[in-house]
Amino acid sequence: MAGPCKPLYAKCCILGLGLMGGSMGIALGSNNVVGERWGYDVDALAMEKAVERGAVDNAADLNAPGLRQALQDAELIILSAPVRQSLKILEEIAPLLQKGALVTDVGSTKKKIVRAMEDLLPPGVTGIGGHPMSGSEKSGIAAADAALLKNAAYLLTPARNTPPKKLEKLQTAIRAIGAIPFILDPEEHDKLAALISHLPHLVAVTLVNTLKNSGYEQNLLHAFAGNGFKDTTRIAMGEPSVWYDIFSTNKSNLNDALNSFLKELNKLCGNLDKGNEQEVIKILAEGKLWRQLFS
Repeated sequence: MAGPCKPLYAKCCILGLGLMGGSMGIALGSNNVVGERWGYDVDALAMEKAVERGAVDNAADLNAPGLRQALQDAELIILSAPVRQSLKILEEIAPLLQKGALVTDVGSTKKKIVRAMEDLLPPGVTGIGGHPMSGSEKSGIAAADAALLKNAAYLLTPARNTPPKKLEKLQTAIRAIGAIPFILDPEEHDKLAALISHLPHLVAVTLVNTLKNSGYEQNLLHAFAGNGFKDTTRIAMGEPSVWYDIFSTNKSNLNDALNSFLKELNKLCGNLDKGNEQEVIKILAEGKLWRQLFS
């Protein structure tokens, strides 16, 4: 989809200039969704690189006046830090936001951040949770790429009493950067994300650690591990601190997803132990067919 002739937002401020914040900045600029892009990050080097890479037009100074300048007259504010950090940022910036502004985020869990938006944002400021279902095992502004958002599902979780026009405008912006918006409530988002995203990462890490702790020589394992193992565990290379943040803000749903996984694993192992060939083949076939639907 071609970008709008006139920017949808005159000014935006991206708080957190890592992989997703940088990717959003590049996509918003290259598709003419935003007129002026300001960025802020606690890492001064990340801000410098974000300007160099064209992710933002201006970077704020690392002090309160600088942040105030970045937020001044911003119509769109994007929280692009891990969820627990974004919660602290939201509390800090809420008094600085102008009436009519829209605050969104790109975090992987939604219930806590959306409830905080409802509690902290002043009257006239709208909060809509956002989660682009894309990413990379790489991290940081150096890995930012607008292509990460192309054809990606972009989940939106509006806060209570979100004005329909604000939601429609954000959906238009998301389509303009090539992503596909979907709307659901925060609780449902977190349940789905636990199954689709958070559980796979947990399993991938556990597979790698199982190999690491198997007692075999590391060089031997590295030599023999083929593409199947590498493809299955690629996501285990994600930033550990970011993934702890995700797990810790969605513990209940992740626990439910893990219990469902263990139930399926025990079912397969139980039938294998009993020599139930047809049942094992049936389980494997069901998995094969379901996976083919994602292709």
